[in-house]
Amino acid sequence: MWIRLAPVLALVLGTLPLAAQSEPALREYFEGKTVTVRQAMPGTEEGVDVYPGTAQPLDYPRYASRLKKYGTALRSGESALVTKVRVKSKHIEFHLDGGGYGTMGDETSTNINTSPTPKTRREKNLEAEVQRETDPAKKRAMREEIDDLKREREREDARNRSAVAEAQEHRKENIRQRRLEGGSRFNIRFRDQLPSSALTPDAVMSPWHSTWTSEA
Repeated sequence: MWIRLAPVLALVLGTLPLAAQSEPALREYFEGKTVTVRQAMPGTEEGVDVYPGTAQPLDYPRYASRLKKYGTALRSGESALVTKVRVKSKHIEFHLDGGGYGTMGDETSTNINTSPTPKTRREKNLEAEVQRETDPAKKRAMREEIDDLKREREREDARNRSAVAEAQEHRKENIRQRRLEGGSRFNIRFRDQLPSSALTPDAVMSPWHSTWTSEA
């Protein structure tokens, strides 16, 4: 039996009781169910926020921004699994295919730290000795060697920067791919405290507001 859940997705459900009002009741009813998403879902744990009963239940600019920034993990018409349902003080989370990339433990930074190549002991010694040397010819030779050692450090720094840039691109692509494979989520949010009446499968699937639930 296909039951529409907001404009976000349709659930494949069995015949389960709808009366209990609690997080365990929602988890028992929804977790493990197959879903067909009705709109693209961004590849982030931020997911899609829905505000039932409001004039604008979906913030489309924010929704579009997340799709652009994180890519699309689930496309309209694709199937996914409800892997977790969580109830917070002001919203209910529905995790799809893992709940989206970016949770604790997921690598999100593409920065790789690198330090300049340090001076060698030889370069440091020459810098100290050149200050004491009085012979012009020896002094000139020492400065030339110092310059050679400095240029070698600069070449090493350039090689390191190139390697770091390549590694950062590889990490960025790896994170992008993981986002596309990490699922997504949608959040039913309330401006004030979450009403206990919302903690039933029946309430979750009810058309709180005509602009929130629509027949597609």
